[in-house]
Amino acid sequence: SKMRFADYLIRSQPEIKEWVYGSSPATGYAQISLAHLCTKYDKKAVIFMAERAWDKLHDYQLQAIHEGAIMKWIPNGMLSVTEKRARDYVEEDTNRRSLLPIGFDHPTVIASIINVARSLSHIPHEVWTVGSSGTLTRGLQLAWPDAEFHCVRVGHSGSYGKAKLYMSKYAFNKPTKVFPPFPSAPTYDAKAWEFMLDHASPGALFWNVGS
Repeated sequence: SKMRFADYLIRSQPEIKEWVYGSSPATGYAQISLAHLCTKYDKKAVIFMAERAWDKLHDYQLQAIHEGAIMKWIPNGMLSVTEKRARDYVEEDTNRRSLLPIGFDHPTVIASIINVARSLSHIPHEVWTVGSSGTLTRGLQLAWPDAEFHCVRVGHSGSYGKAKLYMSKYAFNKPTKVFPPFPSAPTYDAKAWEFMLDHASPGALFWNVGS
């Protein structure tokens, strides 16, 4: 989903040569999406992340590197530290570098979420997502203002609009033990499924970010 939602942002600013991100965990999809888009538009994806041994890298990190990401490994890199290092890096050259906020929470990304959602033939009455920054659920709420929204928080505390909030019992980097009957990221989207089994109404829509 982030590849679709951030496409316009990356391609619409030709003066920006490096897109910088400091908010991706090892298990996050943003690193893959940003690397893919930057390669597509001949830009650099520079990602500040907590350092770990090469033989301990997560598959998503390896995929991001394969897609072209330039990783800046930060020892003892808590989120606040990697985000600051990313900000400092951008400040060194603000004409050519731009910082992406956590969750790619940018007005053009929200607008793209609305456009993608409204392009669907289905208008849901109830929508379920997982959430970290809350960018996705807030964008979908603008697309479908009459729908009821539910969001399962996984890790970082963000802003979730009018969504009814649930909290996953699993640590952000730990997979769920209850999986949906279709491909879904075990450390992210799939964590909503057990809540849907208990609380969702018939016909509810589940937005699956990635698999």
